[in-house]
Amino acid sequence: MKKITFLCMLLISAIAFAQPTTNPAAPMQDAADVVSVYGDTYTSIATNYDPFWGQSGAGLVNTSYDPGTGQVILAYPNFNYQGTELTATDASQMEFLHIDIWTAASPGATDIQISPINNGSGTVETLVSIAYTSGTWTSVDIPKSAFTGMTWDSVFQMKFAANGPGSTTPVDIYLDNIYFWKNPTAAGSDATLSALEIDAAPLAGFGSGVFNYTVDLAPGTTVVPQITTATPTDAGAMTNITQASAIPGDATVVVTSQNGMEMETYTVSFVISGPPTAAPAPPNRPAADVVSIYSDAYPNITVGTYDAGWCGAAISEVQIEGNNTFKKNTGIPCQGIDFSTNRQDLSDFTHIHFDFYTDDVDLVGDVFNVKLVDFAGGGGEASALEVNINTGTMPAIVANTWVSVDIEITSIGGVVAGNLTRSDIAQMGITTANLTNVWYDNIYLHKNTVLSVDEFNTSSFKTYPNPTNDSWNVVTDNVKINAIEVYDISGRQVTTMTPNAFTATIDGSSLKAGIYFAKIQSDKGSSSIKLVKN
Repeated sequence: MKKITFLCMLLISAIAFAQPTTNPAAPMQDAADVVSVYGDTYTSIATNYDPFWGQSGAGLVNTSYDPGTGQVILAYPNFNYQGTELTATDASQMEFLHIDIWTAASPGATDIQISPINNGSGTVETLVSIAYTSGTWTSVDIPKSAFTGMTWDSVFQMKFAANGPGSTTPVDIYLDNIYFWKNPTAAGSDATLSALEIDAAPLAGFGSGVFNYTVDLAPGTTVVPQITTATPTDAGAMTNITQASAIPGDATVVVTSQNGMEMETYTVSFVISGPPTAAPAPPNRPAADVVSIYSDAYPNITVGTYDAGWCGAAISEVQIEGNNTFKKNTGIPCQGIDFSTNRQDLSDFTHIHFDFYTDDVDLVGDVFNVKLVDFAGGGGEASALEVNINTGTMPAIVANTWVSVDIEITSIGGVVAGNLTRSDIAQMGITTANLTNVWYDNIYLHKNTVLSVDEFNTSSFKTYPNPTNDSWNVVTDNVKINAIEVYDISGRQVTTMTPNAFTATIDGSSLKAGIYFAKIQSDKGSSSIKLVKN
């Protein structure tokens, strides 16, 4: 009986030991030097401590766990990873991330990691292991430098993880006092900016603790952007602005602290990158033979969103020669295009087309991937078909030139799941593995028909200036121009003419700025060319 009683006491003791019965020490940093995620001492920026990210402990997070002291802590039971959603905050001036952690897990068997998640500049996330002691509160201050590549200029989420990606070995952990902090700034020694504007618009991705920026300008930009606002964090600090003198070029703001002891330099580099010209104009196919997802050449279907958020803020839109073009930003791996409320029956369409451009020099391991997703009448992906372009495919990824891909769908292998009939296409995904900057346009499916089988080559004539402010000149190589028909992107004819000559002038003075297509008929056939009106 004594042995049984002793064993029961050991069991009760072990169960009690698996949970904390005390609280960690209260933090001592001044609130002005802290950005808090969880804790009673400071006001926190968290908006959701239990978003569903597919984790094992979903729905179990307890933000008010009482260890018996009346002072609550944060509990993650059955935890393999857990996210927290935050109000996007510039924490770039912070120097450390603090966590108080308690767990009965063994450090030798369980690797517990943490990372802020950033949607500004720099690396999105870097998981760092937490050095802890089992069965007691461990107070940890991790320096910002441990989170390699991160700027913390727009922290909008946070992640804890146990035992690496895909872990199926959950543990219980308890947390308190999760916050970013920095050493106090002595009065009069602050040499940072709180705001920086270019041409009266906030500098994208600005963080007061981030000192170097690159601003991509559209091809053809000749007006040098100006720094119009540089606001010091300390109103008594002094700023000295030096504008860029040319493109490419650097503008700088030198901030000197009020006491004259500290100095910081913010540098904004203006560059022109990407395609020098817009993507090649597609053939002028009948509207019934094209379903356009994104193009200025054809009317696009109604799309719910071009950035479904599967990968964060994936893309931006730029204009090249007046042509809207997607640009995938550095560090963002993919883009989700969702039209699930306007699903498309593409069973009869034979080809998929897209154009892309990259300025990467090292293309080893780079992939441009387009994925069609079929819901098959359901509420999610039933099957998918992927087109992968890399250095070994035909066509292959090539740097600094537009690559046009036009592939017969039936020739593509690699259906991800089931048999892709294309009868209920609801989404499209674009993945740019290892590519940094990439631009793409003219994403559509078609039936491989064209308006004319006897088109003469566009090298037989020249059209200039293009873009133009008022008119275009068409000059042929000894080929008589019989007729010219000009259409807007919706397919509406806006002008027509019958020159019956070797040259012609298309009057565009009354046309609105935008993209147009001219069908040129000659003695040798017909051809189409894209016109751009500024």
